[in-house]
Amino acid sequence: MLGDWGPTSVGSDDEGDSNALRLPGAKRNDDGSRSSRIEVLTRQIAFSSTGREWSAVSGEGLHVYSLDDDMIFDPIALTEAITPMAVEEKLNGKEFGVALRMALHLNEFSLVKQVLEATPYSSISHVVRSVGLEHLERLMQAMSKIFSTSPHIEFYLQWILEILQTHGMQMEKKRGLYMRAFRALFKVVNTRHEDLKKLSDENRFTLHFLKDHAKMVLERQEQNLVMEDE
Repeated sequence: MLGDWGPTSVGSDDEGDSNALRLPGAKRNDDGSRSSRIEVLTRQIAFSSTGREWSAVSGEGLHVYSLDDDMIFDPIALTEAITPMAVEEKLNGKEFGVALRMALHLNEFSLVKQVLEATPYSSISHVVRSVGLEHLERLMQAMSKIFSTSPHIEFYLQWILEILQTHGMQMEKKRGLYMRAFRALFKVVNTRHEDLKKLSDENRFTLHFLKDHAKMVLERQEQNLVMEDE
């Protein structure tokens, strides 16, 4: 049987689609779309001393890769003057607000933690007021991560309280921007509260037991003294 493009069937008619015309490289239900990975020309690469991070320089910029989430390099408004050394100098000069803003620019977790814990308790409110809205989301994310394991509970609760009191109105107006960080902060505060509540309840029961035990010992001593007098 012949068609416009040649034979349409060979053999019996009950073979169905098995005798359909086959073209090289063509597949059934293939729309012809293809995908491929982007090739980037890399001029230089460098590895850290630990072997857990490496970076590459390309025409698209600087790419930094790490096995640790804490080392994600995602700076904002970075300049040559903003370096870890500069942050150390500001801390030594007691310029805690400037040091925190620079650390948030670099977005290095360990550096942000160092600045937060180097800030005196009495200076927390002043430092929080110096933090702009562009840094607020990152500060809350970093604080939620630090507070989850830090033993300085009251210290970080004061940070959180000052953030909410100072920037709460702006967070309410732009809740979509800060909701993720706020939920992370709320979750870790609630978790620490439950841990402390459980520990406090256990200590309270232990104190009640010690109190009752001491009372029993005292009563026995008084009974022994009475018996000796008789």
